[in-house]
Amino acid sequence: MIDELPIFIHGMKTELERVMPECTVFSANNFEDAHAILTSMPVSIILLDGEMKCRDFITNLMSNWPELPIVVMLRKTTDKIFNFYIRQSIKGIFTKDLPAEKISQILSMVSSGVVCFPEQAVIQREQPTGGLPIHTLSRRQKEVLKLLANGGTNKQISRQLNISAGTVKVHLESIFHRLQVNNRTQAAMLYFKYMGN
Repeated sequence: MIDELPIFIHGMKTELERVMPECTVFSANNFEDAHAILTSMPVSIILLDGEMKCRDFITNLMSNWPELPIVVMLRKTTDKIFNFYIRQSIKGIFTKDLPAEKISQILSMVSSGVVCFPEQAVIQREQPTGGLPIHTLSRRQKEVLKLLANGGTNKQISRQLNISAGTVKVHLESIFHRLQVNNRTQAAMLYFKYMGN
């Protein structure tokens, strides 16, 4: 975890170790200390304060540890900040006011390969030109959407894909925001319009 505020690091570390006792949290107040940690021990995920000036650090991470997922913590999201981190191939974003249990769920999902932008961190924004928003969904999100469109409940989808109901819920939040829809019916209509059966 990288954050300039020692008090925030202490509180976050305490809470993460409470809800994720199997994890060890290493912390740094600056990028030099973070780099030293990365070169001296195995790290499975980077938790980064999104308000730090971190473009060069992210570039360095992508060059030297391309498989290491990065999750960004923000006090609040703006269109500019959100789009900047999307372009950096960040694997997750959350706001710092989330409860520790939700943060641990996001970290677990990112660790298992899911790109995670929950509703608290996602804002409505214009879709890029050249391509339908439905085609920006991940393979797993398309699987979830197909099952939803065919009438599956969250519980049925979770059983069929062998994932937790909580994971299904996070996928659906992300799908709804990417497609700019408000409910399951609207998402299903887009699925049938652009992806057929």
